[in-house]
Amino acid sequence: MEILINFIKDIYPLSNEAFQRLLSISQVVSYKAGDHLCELGAVNDRVFFILNGVTRTYMKETPDSQEINKNICSSGQLATSLKSALDKTPALIGCQCLTDALIVETKDEDLMKFRQDSKEFSEFMYRALEVEYVKLEEALIDLLSKNATERYLDLRKKIKNIDQLIPQYHIASHLGITPIQLSRIRKKLLTE
Repeated sequence: MEILINFIKDIYPLSNEAFQRLLSISQVVSYKAGDHLCELGAVNDRVFFILNGVTRTYMKETPDSQEINKNICSSGQLATSLKSALDKTPALIGCQCLTDALIVETKDEDLMKFRQDSKEFSEFMYRALEVEYVKLEEALIDLLSKNATERYLDLRKKIKNIDQLIPQYHIASHLGITPIQLSRIRKKLLTE
């Protein structure tokens, strides 16, 4: 739980009472590699915090197209289809475990009730959304301004041993390139 405590402290430190209430509406769940936290097309009703493991958020452009990884998340990060949770609409973004994972999950309705009841938690939620928005903006800037090699090196810094943890095609999809292009990047990095 130390990773969750540090995540909260970095955003907006909660009182012990508020933290205990958050824990009381949350549960820790073990998932296996391949398990879905949120299925494409299903209404998502939970927010997930990764204690340990690697997940992906992904989408399909059309029902018969290949999956495209939107993000690869690891310990200390949130992973969810937030639009589905907030709008109560079928998820256009799925969440899947790429490794065995230990997840803190909380129902969206419980978070919203807690936010309404607690000014302190409301401030935390507001700041958490700011942090997530900044991450999204930084990811967009990286996508538009960095080449695939730079984005791959950033991913390797963010998630140690990523190459040993998940299949190459997931990394390539996250980078917006083919597995063959990723192999070429890896080969070039080995010779440098």
